[in-house]
Amino acid sequence: MGSTANIYTLIRLYGKKQHRTFISVEEFSSYLRKYAQHYVNEQPELEKYTKTPLEPLLSEISKLVDENKIVLKEENGEKVIGIASFFTESIFERYKNMATMPSTPFPMPSNLPADFPKELIGSEEATIVLYDLFDGKPHNDNLIYALVFRREISPILVPNDVTPDFLLKTAMAKLRLLLQHSEQHDYFLQKVMSSNGGREMQVKTFFKVFMNDEDRSVEKLKEAGDSYYFWNQLILFLRQDLEKIKDRTSEDIDLLHAVYIIEVCVAYFRNKNQIDLQKETALHNLELAFEKQPYYFDSSAIAGFADTRGVPLLGQYSEDDLNDFLRSATSPKQDGQLPKLLTFKTEDDNRYFVLQDKVMPLVMKLCTESRKVVHDELTKKWFDAMQHFQSIPAMKNMKAFNDEIEDSVKRNSPILHTLLNSPFLLTIYYEALDNRSTNVNKFNFFADGKLLPYNELLMLSQHTIMTDAKILLPIWYTIPGLSWIIALFTGTKKKPKSKSLTVESKKKNAAAESDGGKSKGKSSGGSTAKIAVDSGSNVEFSGTKKEQIKEAVKAIEKQIVPPDSSLDSELTSYLNEWNHLIDKQAKKNLTEDVNSLIRDYLRKILRTATPKDFTLERVRSLAETLVNTPAMQKIGEIDSLQMYVQLYMLRLIKKA
Repeated sequence: MGSTANIYTLIRLYGKKQHRTFISVEEFSSYLRKYAQHYVNEQPELEKYTKTPLEPLLSEISKLVDENKIVLKEENGEKVIGIASFFTESIFERYKNMATMPSTPFPMPSNLPADFPKELIGSEEATIVLYDLFDGKPHNDNLIYALVFRREISPILVPNDVTPDFLLKTAMAKLRLLLQHSEQHDYFLQKVMSSNGGREMQVKTFFKVFMNDEDRSVEKLKEAGDSYYFWNQLILFLRQDLEKIKDRTSEDIDLLHAVYIIEVCVAYFRNKNQIDLQKETALHNLELAFEKQPYYFDSSAIAGFADTRGVPLLGQYSEDDLNDFLRSATSPKQDGQLPKLLTFKTEDDNRYFVLQDKVMPLVMKLCTESRKVVHDELTKKWFDAMQHFQSIPAMKNMKAFNDEIEDSVKRNSPILHTLLNSPFLLTIYYEALDNRSTNVNKFNFFADGKLLPYNELLMLSQHTIMTDAKILLPIWYTIPGLSWIIALFTGTKKKPKSKSLTVESKKKNAAAESDGGKSKGKSSGGSTAKIAVDSGSNVEFSGTKKEQIKEAVKAIEKQIVPPDSSLDSELTSYLNEWNHLIDKQAKKNLTEDVNSLIRDYLRKILRTATPKDFTLERVRSLAETLVNTPAMQKIGEIDSLQMYVQLYMLRLIKKA
């Protein structure tokens, strides 16, 4: 054998050479110095032991003691080293023999030599040690467990490298050896059958599996089912008969040890399956909790989930179980598919969980709840502005209106705002449409793959909010002359409305129309005509009748459409004010019916109309006449509808 610098190996080799389990430190130190001097050229690490080896040796011995490889004690004032493996090998050897000879008895403290170091043995209840070992927890740092049973019987010694499964199989093998005797087999079989009337076949099957299939017998023990009950019966009868024996032989004691070990193992697996069943039930209740309102939950809310009895679920399962569940539920099962449980973060970086099936009901619920909050907030804001005779861009401009709604949603319902902008909402919405979900059919969220404007999502209109804000104003704010005087004295003069003429412009337009008949010109063939279209000014038209009418329409458009908006934008705004139908197709059909009426009506007017007929007052009069028809009166929202008719007429003429 070659040289070595490993101190533990040198101690073992020296102990075997001397045929002793304990070695004096001084004695081994002298041996180590000679060994180091002889092999220092081969093992340079030995140099520290060549002159004064005691100090570095004690340092190495301290490490080996911590690792339970040796024990260090004093005898007759001298330090001695005990080699742990020399003591444990004999015990471990006995367990190796049990694998082939089940009759080999379990080792007990009485079998140990008198000089066996007690430091190597850790004494503890068998239930605690076996439970820890089955759970994969090293029970202590001692090399040997002394399993103490709750009966009046000697403990057994188990090296820490003997697995609990091996211990269980060994105990079963000892009982199997007993029941191989026909009289014992029939005796205990009959006792178990007598205790289980009507279940004789199940008992016979249990005995057959136990006697003929070791692995299957252990597997059945670990499963939930009748096996627990039959094992408890068999162990009870065996224990009762063995404990009655007064003068027990070593075989009787060994069988009792086997019975006690199996009894502990049966209790462990019964409790484990009960805990697993409780955990499974709690995790099922956890899934059900996600289906309850408010549908979205953060980590603290999930930790507070309770069952129907009010008992917290966290505790029926561990935090690790909860984290594993959330990790699994939020992971997609297949590529391209959304997971069952979705997560999203609000702007304050708080993370929430929501079931995929509950996303659409949640968004619809939040839209419904937010509508009143946003409506009331904007109404108050617009009311405050009108009190000071001020105007807000959102009152006239649709984009500004939608921006203001979005800001309000972001403040008052951050969950809704985050969900509306989440990457998964579009996929869930169209999947729901494909599945013909009745709930989704009542709400439109997307059109051509794009999120609808916020005013449509919350079914809010500028006209409604403006009306509600005006209702809050004192009566004198609605009297034009008086309100103008108040504004003059308060220094906040009210601006004229962009969508209607002022009193002065109305008078000038009326005068211009009365003078129009006196103007000379033709409506075609390159002749010119002057038509009053705005406050006190005439516009000269040239070209054909069609071109002249278009020029007049452009002038009217400037008076009706605010400078920061467009004709199409205003059309959309007023359309949403008078057409409140939720169903997309029904809304489209109603719009087309109204547009068709306007087109037919306008065709008749254009047959006899001249460019001078197209003034703002004339367009208003035409729109009012059409809106007063019975068909139009059924629609309601007369003011918005009349304004829509005016704008649509202008649009038709512009694109003619």
